[in-house]
Amino acid sequence: MNAFNLINQTWSRAFLILIISLLAVLFSIKNNQSQVLIEQQQEKDSINQQSQETMSVSAIRIPANGSQGKAALIFVHGLGDSGQGWSWLPQLIAQSKLITTPINYVFPNAPEIPITINNGYRMPAWFDIYELGNPNAKQDIEGFFKSCDILKNLVKQQIEEFKIPPEKIIIGGFSQGAAISLATLATMETKIGGCVALSGFCALRKEVESKLSSANLDTPIFQGHGTADPVINYQYGKKTSEFFKELGFKNLDFQTYPGVQHSASDEELAAVIKFIKDVLEK
Repeated sequence: MNAFNLINQTWSRAFLILIISLLAVLFSIKNNQSQVLIEQQQEKDSINQQSQETMSVSAIRIPANGSQGKAALIFVHGLGDSGQGWSWLPQLIAQSKLITTPINYVFPNAPEIPITINNGYRMPAWFDIYELGNPNAKQDIEGFFKSCDILKNLVKQQIEEFKIPPEKIIIGGFSQGAAISLATLATMETKIGGCVALSGFCALRKEVESKLSSANLDTPIFQGHGTADPVINYQYGKKTSEFFKELGFKNLDFQTYPGVQHSASDEELAAVIKFIKDVLEK
Protein backbone atom coordinates (compact mmCIF):
# COMPACT_ATOMS: atom_id res chain seq x y z
CA MET A 1 0.00 0.00 0.00
CA ASN A 2 1.48 3.34 -1.00
CA ALA A 3 1.53 6.43 1.18
CA PHE A 4 -1.28 8.10 -0.80
CA ASN A 5 -3.70 5.20 -0.25
CA LEU A 6 -2.79 5.05 3.45
CA ILE A 7 -3.50 8.76 3.88
CA ASN A 8 -6.73 8.45 1.91
CA GLN A 9 -7.98 5.55 4.09
CA THR A 10 -6.98 7.35 7.28
CA TRP A 11 -8.80 10.48 6.17
CA SER A 12 -11.89 8.44 5.21
CA ARG A 13 -12.03 6.79 8.63
CA ALA A 14 -11.62 10.16 10.36
CA PHE A 15 -14.35 11.67 8.18
CA LEU A 16 -16.69 8.75 8.98
CA ILE A 17 -16.06 9.15 12.71
CA LEU A 18 -16.79 12.89 12.40
CA ILE A 19 -20.07 12.25 10.57
CA ILE A 20 -21.16 9.68 13.18
CA SER A 21 -20.30 12.12 15.98
CA LEU A 22 -22.26 14.93 14.35
CA LEU A 23 -25.27 12.67 13.86
CA ALA A 24 -25.10 11.66 17.52
CA VAL A 25 -25.03 15.32 18.58
CA LEU A 26 -27.94 16.19 16.29
CA PHE A 27 -29.92 13.21 17.59
CA SER A 28 -29.26 14.31 21.16
CA ILE A 29 -30.38 17.88 20.45
CA LYS A 30 -33.51 16.64 18.72
CA ASN A 31 -34.30 14.35 21.66
CA ASN A 32 -33.81 17.20 24.11
CA GLN A 33 -36.05 19.50 22.07
CA SER A 34 -38.70 16.79 21.85
CA GLN A 35 -38.52 16.25 25.60
CA VAL A 36 -38.98 19.97 26.24
CA LEU A 37 -42.00 20.02 23.92
CA ILE A 38 -43.46 16.97 25.69
CA GLU A 39 -42.94 18.57 29.11
CA GLN A 40 -44.51 21.82 27.90
CA GLN A 41 -47.56 19.96 26.58
CA GLN A 42 -47.87 17.88 29.76
CA GLU A 43 -47.71 21.06 31.82
CA LYS A 44 -50.38 22.66 29.61
CA ASP A 45 -52.66 19.62 29.84
CA SER A 46 -52.30 19.47 33.61
CA ILE A 47 -53.20 23.14 34.07
CA ASN A 48 -56.15 22.70 31.69
CA GLN A 49 -57.49 19.87 33.87
CA GLN A 50 -57.12 21.91 37.04
CA SER A 51 -59.05 24.96 35.86
CA GLN A 52 -61.46 25.22 32.98
CA GLU A 53 -62.16 28.86 33.81
CA THR A 54 -58.67 30.32 33.40
CA MET A 55 -56.32 30.65 30.48
CA SER A 56 -54.07 27.65 29.89
CA VAL A 57 -50.35 28.03 29.36
CA SER A 58 -47.39 25.87 28.54
CA ALA A 59 -44.26 26.04 30.66
CA ILE A 60 -40.57 25.23 30.65
CA ARG A 61 -40.16 22.87 33.56
CA ILE A 62 -36.75 21.87 34.88
CA PRO A 63 -36.96 19.17 37.57
CA ALA A 64 -34.61 19.06 40.53
CA ASN A 65 -31.21 17.81 39.41
CA GLY A 66 -30.48 14.23 40.41
CA SER A 67 -33.15 13.83 43.08
CA GLN A 68 -36.77 14.44 43.93
CA GLY A 69 -37.61 18.10 44.36
CA LYS A 70 -37.95 19.40 47.88
CA ALA A 71 -38.76 22.99 46.86
CA ALA A 72 -40.10 24.90 43.86
CA LEU A 73 -39.40 28.21 42.14
CA ILE A 74 -42.05 29.46 39.71
CA PHE A 75 -40.72 32.46 37.79
CA VAL A 76 -42.91 34.53 35.46
CA HIS A 77 -41.40 36.42 32.50
CA GLY A 78 -42.25 39.91 31.26
CA LEU A 79 -43.96 41.36 28.19
CA GLY A 80 -42.84 39.84 24.88
CA ASP A 81 -40.63 37.24 26.51
CA SER A 82 -41.13 33.52 27.23
CA GLY A 83 -40.28 30.98 29.90
CA GLN A 84 -37.20 30.12 27.88
CA GLY A 85 -35.94 33.66 28.49
CA TRP A 86 -35.37 32.87 32.18
CA SER A 87 -34.55 29.17 31.92
CA TRP A 88 -30.85 29.94 32.54
CA LEU A 89 -31.63 30.78 36.17
CA PRO A 90 -31.26 27.20 37.53
CA GLN A 91 -27.75 26.98 36.11
CA LEU A 92 -26.81 30.31 37.70
CA ILE A 93 -28.16 29.13 41.05
CA ALA A 94 -26.28 25.82 40.74
CA GLN A 95 -23.03 27.62 39.89
CA SER A 96 -23.34 29.74 43.02
CA LYS A 97 -23.16 26.54 45.13
CA LEU A 98 -25.08 28.37 47.85
CA ILE A 99 -28.25 26.30 47.76
CA THR A 100 -28.30 22.56 48.44
CA THR A 101 -32.08 22.05 48.46
CA PRO A 102 -33.27 20.24 45.28
CA ILE A 103 -35.53 22.71 43.43
CA ASN A 104 -38.21 22.16 40.79
CA TYR A 105 -38.15 25.11 38.39
CA VAL A 106 -41.20 26.24 36.42
CA PHE A 107 -41.06 29.01 33.80
CA PRO A 108 -44.57 29.52 32.37
CA ASN A 109 -45.14 30.95 28.90
CA ALA A 110 -47.64 33.77 28.55
CA PRO A 111 -50.32 33.41 25.87
CA GLU A 112 -50.10 35.64 22.79
CA ILE A 113 -52.68 38.41 23.08
CA PRO A 114 -53.27 41.75 21.28
CA ILE A 115 -51.39 44.57 23.01
CA THR A 116 -53.00 48.00 22.72
CA ILE A 117 -49.79 50.05 22.99
CA ASN A 118 -48.39 47.96 20.10
CA ASN A 119 -51.34 48.81 17.85
CA GLY A 120 -53.04 45.53 18.67
CA TYR A 121 -50.06 43.41 17.61
CA ARG A 122 -50.22 39.99 19.25
CA MET A 123 -47.33 39.08 21.53
CA PRO A 124 -46.70 37.05 24.70
CA ALA A 125 -48.21 38.96 27.61
CA TRP A 126 -49.93 38.28 30.93
CA PHE A 127 -52.34 41.19 30.43
CA ASP A 128 -52.99 44.00 27.97
CA ILE A 129 -51.23 47.34 28.34
CA TYR A 130 -53.05 50.50 27.30
CA GLU A 131 -50.39 53.01 28.31
CA LEU A 132 -46.81 52.34 29.41
CA GLY A 133 -45.65 53.34 32.88
CA ASN A 134 -48.80 55.27 33.83
CA PRO A 135 -50.41 53.90 37.00
CA ASN A 136 -53.57 55.90 36.27
CA ALA A 137 -54.10 54.49 32.77
CA LYS A 138 -56.87 52.08 31.82
CA GLN A 139 -56.04 48.57 33.04
CA ASP A 140 -56.80 45.04 31.84
CA ILE A 141 -58.36 43.90 35.11
CA GLU A 142 -59.80 40.65 33.77
CA GLY A 143 -56.60 39.56 32.01
CA PHE A 144 -54.50 40.49 35.03
CA PHE A 145 -56.42 38.36 37.51
CA LYS A 146 -56.74 35.46 35.07
CA SER A 147 -52.95 35.37 35.01
CA CYS A 148 -52.88 35.45 38.80
CA ASP A 149 -55.15 32.40 38.74
CA ILE A 150 -52.70 30.65 36.41
CA LEU A 151 -49.89 31.25 38.89
CA LYS A 152 -52.06 30.02 41.76
CA ASN A 153 -52.77 26.83 39.79
CA LEU A 154 -49.04 26.29 39.25
CA VAL A 155 -48.48 26.60 43.00
CA LYS A 156 -51.33 24.16 43.62
CA GLN A 157 -49.79 21.72 41.14
CA GLN A 158 -46.46 21.73 42.95
CA ILE A 159 -48.22 21.02 46.25
CA GLU A 160 -50.63 18.33 45.07
CA GLU A 161 -48.78 16.63 42.23
CA PHE A 162 -45.15 17.02 43.28
CA LYS A 163 -45.73 17.02 47.07
CA ILE A 164 -43.76 20.23 47.65
CA PRO A 165 -44.52 21.83 51.04
CA PRO A 166 -46.14 25.26 50.49
CA GLU A 167 -43.51 26.94 52.68
CA LYS A 168 -40.86 25.68 50.23
CA ILE A 169 -42.47 27.34 47.20
CA ILE A 170 -41.24 30.70 45.91
CA ILE A 171 -43.05 32.64 43.20
CA GLY A 172 -41.53 35.53 41.33
CA GLY A 173 -41.14 37.36 38.10
CA PHE A 174 -39.79 40.22 36.05
CA SER A 175 -41.78 43.33 35.00
CA GLN A 176 -45.29 42.04 34.12
CA GLY A 177 -44.30 38.78 35.82
CA ALA A 178 -43.36 40.69 38.98
CA ALA A 179 -46.71 42.48 38.97
CA ILE A 180 -48.53 39.16 38.64
CA SER A 181 -46.40 37.56 41.38
CA LEU A 182 -46.98 40.36 43.90
CA ALA A 183 -50.74 40.39 43.29
CA THR A 184 -50.92 36.59 43.46
CA LEU A 185 -49.12 36.60 46.80
CA ALA A 186 -51.49 39.26 48.11
CA THR A 187 -54.67 37.47 47.05
CA MET A 188 -53.93 33.76 47.49
CA GLU A 189 -55.22 31.76 50.46
CA THR A 190 -52.24 29.39 50.58
CA LYS A 191 -49.26 30.56 52.61
CA ILE A 192 -46.04 30.03 50.63
CA GLY A 193 -42.33 30.54 51.22
CA GLY A 194 -41.53 33.77 49.43
CA CYS A 195 -41.88 36.12 46.47
CA VAL A 196 -39.34 37.77 44.15
CA ALA A 197 -40.35 40.89 42.19
CA LEU A 198 -37.83 42.40 39.77
CA SER A 199 -38.63 45.71 38.04
CA GLY A 200 -42.23 45.25 39.13
CA PHE A 201 -45.28 47.42 39.76
CA CYS A 202 -48.90 47.35 40.89
CA ALA A 203 -51.39 49.32 38.80
CA LEU A 204 -54.50 47.73 40.31
CA ARG A 205 -54.21 48.91 43.88
CA LYS A 206 -57.94 49.17 44.62
CA GLU A 207 -58.64 45.76 43.09
CA VAL A 208 -55.74 44.03 44.86
CA GLU A 209 -56.74 45.57 48.18
CA SER A 210 -60.35 44.40 47.73
CA LYS A 211 -59.13 40.82 47.17
CA LEU A 212 -56.48 40.91 49.91
CA SER A 213 -55.86 37.73 51.88
CA SER A 214 -54.04 37.70 55.21
CA ALA A 215 -52.33 34.35 54.46
CA ASN A 216 -49.00 35.81 53.32
CA LEU A 217 -48.71 39.08 55.23
CA ASP A 218 -45.52 37.83 56.92
CA THR A 219 -44.15 36.00 53.85
CA PRO A 220 -40.70 37.32 52.80
CA ILE A 221 -40.70 39.47 49.64
CA PHE A 222 -37.63 40.58 47.70
CA GLN A 223 -38.26 43.54 45.42
CA GLY A 224 -35.47 45.01 43.29
CA HIS A 225 -35.54 47.96 40.88
CA GLY A 226 -32.99 49.90 38.83
CA THR A 227 -32.91 53.69 39.10
CA ALA A 228 -32.45 54.09 35.31
CA ASP A 229 -35.40 51.89 34.30
CA PRO A 230 -37.00 53.60 31.25
CA VAL A 231 -39.96 51.19 31.08
CA ILE A 232 -41.16 50.92 34.69
CA ASN A 233 -39.99 54.08 36.41
CA TYR A 234 -38.00 53.53 39.59
CA GLN A 235 -40.39 55.67 41.64
CA TYR A 236 -43.30 53.55 40.40
CA GLY A 237 -41.54 50.45 41.73
CA LYS A 238 -40.73 52.13 45.03
CA LYS A 239 -44.32 53.28 45.50
CA THR A 240 -45.44 49.71 44.84
CA SER A 241 -43.30 48.51 47.75
CA GLU A 242 -44.76 51.24 49.95
CA PHE A 243 -48.29 50.20 48.94
CA PHE A 244 -47.65 46.57 49.90
CA LYS A 245 -46.24 47.63 53.24
CA GLU A 246 -49.38 49.71 53.79
CA LEU A 247 -51.44 46.59 53.08
CA GLY A 248 -49.65 44.91 55.99
CA PHE A 249 -46.78 42.99 54.38
CA LYS A 250 -44.19 42.97 57.15
CA ASN A 251 -41.19 41.31 55.46
CA LEU A 252 -40.77 43.25 52.21
CA ASP A 253 -37.18 44.12 51.33
CA PHE A 254 -36.92 46.78 48.60
CA GLN A 255 -33.46 47.08 47.04
CA THR A 256 -32.29 49.90 44.78
CA TYR A 257 -29.79 49.35 41.94
CA PRO A 258 -28.21 52.62 40.76
CA GLY A 259 -27.85 52.99 36.99
CA VAL A 260 -29.60 49.71 36.18
CA GLN A 261 -32.21 49.94 33.42
CA HIS A 262 -35.09 47.51 32.71
CA SER A 263 -33.04 44.42 33.46
CA ALA A 264 -31.57 42.41 36.32
CA SER A 265 -27.96 43.22 37.19
CA ASP A 266 -25.39 40.74 38.49
CA GLU A 267 -25.64 42.34 41.93
CA GLU A 268 -29.42 41.98 41.92
CA LEU A 269 -29.27 38.34 40.81
CA ALA A 270 -26.78 37.59 43.59
CA ALA A 271 -29.24 39.11 46.06
CA VAL A 272 -32.05 36.98 44.61
CA ILE A 273 -30.02 33.79 45.07
CA LYS A 274 -29.27 34.75 48.68
CA PHE A 275 -32.98 35.43 49.23
CA ILE A 276 -33.90 32.01 47.84
CA LYS A 277 -31.33 30.37 50.12
CA ASP A 278 -32.64 32.25 53.16
CA VAL A 279 -36.22 31.16 52.43
CA LEU A 280 -35.49 27.51 51.65
CA GLU A 281 -32.69 26.81 54.10
CA LYS A 282 -33.50 28.94 57.13
